[in-house]
Amino acid sequence: MVRFVLLILLLANFIVCHAQEEYRINGKIDGISVEYLFLISDEGGQLDTLGTARIVNGVFEFRGSVDAVRAAYIVSADQNSIVPIILENTQFMINMNNHRALVKGGEQQEILAQFSKLNAGLMQKQNAIQQEYRQAEQSGDRKKVEELQKLFETAITEARAEEEVLLRKYADTYVAAYVVAAGARQLEVETLRERYALLGDTAKRTIPGRSVAALIADMEKFTEGNIVPDFTVISQTGDSLSLYPVEGKLKLLMFWESIDPSCRSENVNLLDIYQKYRLRGLEIICISRDSNIQAWEKAINTDGMFWKQGIDSNAVIFDRYHVKGIPYALLLDEENRIIAKDLKGNELRKKIVELLKKK
Repeated sequence: MVRFVLLILLLANFIVCHAQEEYRINGKIDGISVEYLFLISDEGGQLDTLGTARIVNGVFEFRGSVDAVRAAYIVSADQNSIVPIILENTQFMINMNNHRALVKGGEQQEILAQFSKLNAGLMQKQNAIQQEYRQAEQSGDRKKVEELQKLFETAITEARAEEEVLLRKYADTYVAAYVVAAGARQLEVETLRERYALLGDTAKRTIPGRSVAALIADMEKFTEGNIVPDFTVISQTGDSLSLYPVEGKLKLLMFWESIDPSCRSENVNLLDIYQKYRLRGLEIICISRDSNIQAWEKAINTDGMFWKQGIDSNAVIFDRYHVKGIPYALLLDEENRIIAKDLKGNELRKKIVELLKKK
């Protein structure tokens, strides 16, 4: 009798352990007319299809196993529906429709839901503020526009503070690293360092944690005193344009886009600066991320930009240089070493005058 009881306990333990070695995602779907769903992961930058599920009578299932927690997405065949899920070997239940998806199951998924709730609240505030902002702009109410801008900035600041509370609470989880990695490219290196420092050692060792560390190391290459990498783009005349062959005592590398009003305004400043200081050794190289070549060329001609122009329609150079906002300026010496960055208007002009006096 004792042996029989022990056998039952051993079998029960085996079943439990076996169940923990796989994930099972059971879902219901409504109002989405596709036959198949795909479970996809791009962990580590490589796209990997983990599973395919056929929808039968509005029900689907994925089964499999993962060696470690990883981010994945349930994607419809038409790619119109994408549901993020933090995969671990446990049971998940999903309800999907055209408007939303509710995911239940998994410790990491429950943590992600808390971050997602914060983000959803911020998006609601932003949408409401943007509607009022457009109305104020159309009516020419400058006071209201300024108030709404401050309100917008306050909403972002408050949301980041709440997110930091969660990051501290769940510092050593996969999700904490995943959240930091998701917004990493929108942050300046100083801010990203601070967020990364909140993570625990286990979180830092995850794939998203390691990706943040690598990004910080690369961003630090673009701080003052470092030599920037060369690049090649197509010039306005259809030839290739590279940074290193351009000669000048002082190089101004400017990132911009023709449809951005602040860039067009800065072009007026650049024209005046170039006319006054090109004979003293200043050279300007402008790189645009315009996708419309005609609009790009029209802006160049309209603004009188007769210095070197290159186009980066796929924003490859923008990403390589970690450009967050435009217009964005880098002042370089003859060896393409960063002297100053992110200056505009009078600050840019004063810095150029100061540097050329030393040449």
